[in-house]
Amino acid sequence: MSVDILRDIRAVEIQAEQIEAEAAQKAREMIAAARKDAAALKAKLLEDAENEALNVLKASEEKAYQDISAADAEIQARCDDIRKQAGERLDKAVDFIVGRIVKP
Repeated sequence: MSVDILRDIRAVEIQAEQIEAEAAQKAREMIAAARKDAAALKAKLLEDAENEALNVLKASEEKAYQDISAADAEIQARCDDIRKQAGERLDKAVDFIVGRIVKP
């Protein structure tokens, strides 16, 4: 009977070792899956961050172009005013010079 008990003990020990090995294998698989998921999440977050950065850059460029266009329009209006004033002054200057030369 003692041989049967030893066999039973050995069988239980073997079964316990198998359960332990299966648990260790399952733990390794879970760790590998978690690492894979973490890598995929990291890649997605990086891609999202890059897209967000591109969107911010595009928005900044658009704002800069709008600001430049507004500044250009303002400068053009000032130039037109200066040309108009210069033209008026030129006419006055010509009249003055002609008046001085023709009417001494």
